[in-house]
Amino acid sequence: MGDGKINEPILKGIIENSEKDEKISKFLIDLLYEEAEHPGGQWRWRENYRKKIEQYLYNEVLL
Repeated sequence: MGDGKINEPILKGIIENSEKDEKISKFLIDLLYEEAEHPGGQWRWRENYRKKIEQYLYNEVLL
């Protein structure tokens, strides 16, 4: 999936298994697209994930 595309059944599975919680499914899909855009594992995922988690907590949980 190095072209940045995610299979539709995967996206539907995330939505269904997140018990229809739009906030968490949006967060997980965002992380999935981030992974798809950086194939090969040689990127600074820790910094990106930490930033995304902080943004999610601030924007979706604390507000």
